Amino acid sequence: MLEINSQSNFDDIKKVVSKIGKEVIEFNIIWLNFITRKKIIFLISEILKKYNIEKYNDDIAYILMELISNGIKARYLHIITIKCLKNLYPSYNQKIDKEEYFNDNEIMIQYSDLFKEEKNKEKLKKLMKLEKSLIKDMDENNNINILEDERYKELLSFRENDKNKFIIKLIIEIKKNNIEFSIINDSPLIMINKTRIDSKRLTFREYYNKGMTENFFMEQLDNSESAGFGLALCDLRLYNNGLNPHEHLKIYDENNKTYSKLILPIKQTFNYSLSHNKY
Repeated sequence: MLEINSQSNFDDIKKVVSKIGKEVIEFNIIWLNFITRKKIIFLISEILKKYNIEKYNDDIAYILMELISNGIKARYLHIITIKCLKNLYPSYNQKIDKEEYFNDNEIMIQYSDLFKEEKNKEKLKKLMKLEKSLIKDMDENNNINILEDERYKELLSFRENDKNKFIIKLIIEIKKNNIEFSIINDSPLIMINKTRIDSKRLTFREYYNKGMTENFFMEQLDNSESAGFGLALCDLRLYNNGLNPHEHLKIYDENNKTYSKLILPIKQTFNYSLSHNKY
């Protein structure tokens, strides 16, 4: 495993890319700020250039940024839910601290109920607003000391008090004739969330197959429960590149972690029908 992060220089990233195929690349993401985005986009472009598929640069970069952003939000919501769970049910704390609660039906039922509570969703919105402000300050001031700013004390408490470090992983490996990009976050993909994601993507596929792509997005703009909008845009970009999203973008749970896996063929003639609307 070759590990890199936002502190890695461009020459180091090039060296890592030269070994892909023999080694797996792991990019650890703490903050999705300008520098991190720039390094990830450079990494993607170098890999695609190596396999002569640079034309997918923009779409792959867009999809991966969306999946990483989703992973960050999911991680925050998981920590919010766990904090509530521990406060409301102290008897669960030992199992939670030892991470032995995933197979406990009673705890996971309560977890699912808290996960979907409106007040926790509002808390998530507040944290994401703080994170957006913090990253803006990072980018404009180019100063890591911004983390000491009192304004971000609450946000950082959700990162620093977490047993596992708040890191989203981007794993890149070559398998057979594919490049596999996996975004991993340390939170479970519970059934209610998996069902919501699958339902939204299935609905989009139905609209796409009927040539009603624009109708789908217009309806989402008018829908307060527009979760899944970003994934639909990812699916559309795959369709427009001749790739079936349900084969090339998979979201699933493995060992109580959420995986979002983008599978990009290296050697294949793309033949998925492109007769429908492009957006």
